[in-house]
Amino acid sequence: MGPAPTIAPLYAEMALRALAAEGAGDDAAGIAAASVKVHDRLRAGLAPLLGAPGVDALLARSAQLAARELPLLERVFDGGAARLGERLREQTPEAASSAAVALFGTFLSLITTFIGERLTTLALRNAWPALVEPTPRGNP
Repeated sequence: MGPAPTIAPLYAEMALRALAAEGAGDDAAGIAAASVKVHDRLRAGLAPLLGAPGVDALLARSAQLAARELPLLERVFDGGAARLGERLREQTPEAASSAAVALFGTFLSLITTFIGERLTTLALRNAWPALVEPTPRGNP
């Protein structure tokens, strides 16, 4: 298995924080369970904006892009998020964590490109209030 795809540190950090917020531990099973929860929250939070098929398409595209360097993500959404959980549970904790961060970091990068930083931040803040820190607006 190759190294994790290169994603911007901001998106990797946000992906790690989302996984931690959903209870990812140090074992592959915990990372897998947290990844399914992150998937579900992203889908629920962004579906009103993009529609469920739009979110699914961006998640599938994110997996396709990340799979270039992490083949375990190939066709990971065939059959829905349950397949993601199954695949990650089969990995070492390090591989599961790298794959989850690559997948969700890539997704965050794509969604930000698609709808912009402001809308992405608002959607993430609605899903995980503590995940996204407010951007300072300057001094009054």
